[in-house]
Amino acid sequence: MNRLVGTELLKLRTTRMWWVLLLAAGALLALVATLNAAFAGAAINGTPSGIGAPTDPAVLRTLYGLGLNTGSIFPLVIGILGMTGEYRHQTITPSLLAVPRRGRLVAAKVIAYFLVGLGMGVVMTAVAVAAAGTTIVARGYPLGLGADGVPRTIGLAILGCGIWAVFGLGLGTLVRNQIAAIVIALAAELLVEQLLIFFLNRTSAGGRVAQFLPSAANRAMEAGTTAGLDERLLPWWGGALTLTGWGLVLAALGLLVTTRRDVT
Repeated sequence: MNRLVGTELLKLRTTRMWWVLLLAAGALLALVATLNAAFAGAAINGTPSGIGAPTDPAVLRTLYGLGLNTGSIFPLVIGILGMTGEYRHQTITPSLLAVPRRGRLVAAKVIAYFLVGLGMGVVMTAVAVAAAGTTIVARGYPLGLGADGVPRTIGLAILGCGIWAVFGLGLGTLVRNQIAAIVIALAAELLVEQLLIFFLNRTSAGGRVAQFLPSAANRAMEAGTTAGLDERLLPWWGGALTLTGWGLVLAALGLLVTTRRDVT
């Protein structure tokens, strides 16, 4: 299994996509974290920005956890590419011939891309912490890395990125067309799911359902509180378990499909 995982990591390292995505993620996180930290507790033309002051631990958790909330699309996409690329470049057949037991190949991919997601999470979280922290200190506030729940949020942000990579891998197994899988993933996470969460939270019963959706679990892991959002969120550990559950379900479906599907 170690050799299979190493092979999967080698496949990824020989492509350009991983560092292109990582550079894009770093640039986006630096911008978003800087802007959010700059407007935290500030007023624009006399109107409050809507973001609390960076002395509030909930606000600090949100700022330092942006690597997960804003950056989750990047490990998701790299997970999708990890499987759909096999079909697009017709490498899935020799891969399965080399590893006739398909379950071992899928398991190796899950482990490899979970590690890749963790690595991306480390980089993105470091960028978010550095950008937000620098801005906060420049504004005269304390850095706040030791504030209530902040170290936990940083760790969960890294873990969550690993889970999103597995999530993408499972989706890429179910939808083999690379472009279609990416479009479906981005549309679902950035549009459909957000609208669904918004409308479900209009009622108490719907809010109890919405908190178990992946994006809501993301926010629960990030902030551990509603942080002023008009939605019901699970506690941080509930968000972590929920997101892990989604990742395991997608990975299991991917395993089931791969072991039954004709790939020729």
